[in-house]
Amino acid sequence: MKKRVALLLGAATMMAVALTGCGGGKSSDSGSASNGGDAGTTTADGGSSEAHKDTLVIGTDADINNLDLQSQQDQINNIVLKNTHQTLVFFNNGSQGDERFGPCLATSWEQEDDTHIKMSLRDDVHFNDDDETPMTAEDVKFTLDMAMDNMVASVLKGYVGTTVLDDYTIEIETESYNNEFIQSLSSVPLSIQSKKAYESGMEDPYYIGTGPYKFDEWVEGEYCRLKKVDDYWGNDLPADDNLAPGVVDTIEFKPYIEASSRVMALQAGEIDVCVNPPINELQYLEDDDNITVYEQTGTRLFYFAFNVEKEPWNNQKLRQAVACAIDRNAVLEAAVYGKGTLQKTILNRGLWGFYDDMEGFDYNVDRAKELMAEAGYPDGGITTTLTYASGTPYEQIATVIQANLADIGITVTLEPMETATLKSTCVDGKQELFLWRWNEDSKVDFVYRDLFYTGSGSNYHHFSDPKVDELTDLVATEKDADQRLADAKELQEYLVDQCPQVPLYIANLVVAYNKNLKGTYFYGGGNHDWRHAYVAE
Repeated sequence: MKKRVALLLGAATMMAVALTGCGGGKSSDSGSASNGGDAGTTTADGGSSEAHKDTLVIGTDADINNLDLQSQQDQINNIVLKNTHQTLVFFNNGSQGDERFGPCLATSWEQEDDTHIKMSLRDDVHFNDDDETPMTAEDVKFTLDMAMDNMVASVLKGYVGTTVLDDYTIEIETESYNNEFIQSLSSVPLSIQSKKAYESGMEDPYYIGTGPYKFDEWVEGEYCRLKKVDDYWGNDLPADDNLAPGVVDTIEFKPYIEASSRVMALQAGEIDVCVNPPINELQYLEDDDNITVYEQTGTRLFYFAFNVEKEPWNNQKLRQAVACAIDRNAVLEAAVYGKGTLQKTILNRGLWGFYDDMEGFDYNVDRAKELMAEAGYPDGGITTTLTYASGTPYEQIATVIQANLADIGITVTLEPMETATLKSTCVDGKQELFLWRWNEDSKVDFVYRDLFYTGSGSNYHHFSDPKVDELTDLVATEKDADQRLADAKELQEYLVDQCPQVPLYIANLVVAYNKNLKGTYFYGGGNHDWRHAYVAE
């Protein structure tokens, strides 16, 4: 058993944090990993004065794999890290427009010109390092500069540098104007870290944060335990403030990879929350008087895709034929018992510029055969492989698609594999057809640039198109609101027509939890906020 213990020691002691175990990489499931989409909503009343359990236990569907903020972007890691660390900008779940992004460690900001943003910082924040080391502008500059040498660099697209104007004022320079640069600063991997901790020689300085919780113990595959910070800088903030102190003394994240195990653990009282309960077992939970089952429209897109560098999938007409051959209603029913929403666009629901009124490629076998002929395959005769992550819902999706494509003369061999192996296979371009999912709920550029921009690390389609690159850049930089929206619409229509992927469905968010759970936010993509959650007694 691999064990990680994070004892947050003062940097001045020069004592190292002892850690072992494996690392992790970026997940296409999490996108920016910021808090939720406008589909999200609060599920419980706030207020921490009532009696409550000392510990909140959350049963997750994935194991934590890396808690180095800037070396990972996996959703499960970020859900943990948002309790221990804080960002410059807070993503406000459930709001629209500019109100979705508000002050956090930064109190205000001003776009001085196209390439310079002046930002004021809170002057009352200190790190959880036993020395109460103040967070200053130097820490912000250090964090952002360091990010450019790490995995998270893509989040800061266009960043040039930070100038420290005084202890609590900075000026950020970008290469050009960017509509979504401020949104970038709400991303959990860009949480502000302690320059002093890194300079101290600590083994793992990224454990030092400013949040209401700090790391206690991590046993891989079993649990990750967080403890409430007694001397948290925000202890005097009111309970309804985004930066208010935590409620419970301890938060534990326990992975139950097998969904049925999460259900049994919830019913037995071993956990307080069951994330992503199996849809076919919801009735058992709904019939339990001690459990609440919550469902809302989600933001997580499941899609079928092509490696366009592999023949014959470099043929656009052939890709369109396949898109017409897929019965997405059957996919939705098989995968999640119909608990989701079909869509044509590649953009996650709830994001600015979402457009889904293009003609697209609805299920139509006759049209699929016509397109097959136009592509040069009138009789089919294609043999290929569909690669995907083992388990639900990918097994169900793959089986439906295999049968669909057989109807137009395409023989598909199914190839399930572990997620980590699938990711490396896709990065290396060894796959032919593949299944994936993507969640982004705050920044459209993460969708366009990460998935489709030439050379992007998450562009598993290995798709490269100058028009897509140009339109992506325009959506990021165009100041005229009407023109920007027109560019976004054109980009979505063009990508659907080019067909590097076939959007399948947006899965509903489903969570089951102790009926007395209060003070939490649920988010459409699953990036839930547990800082102020508790189970009332």
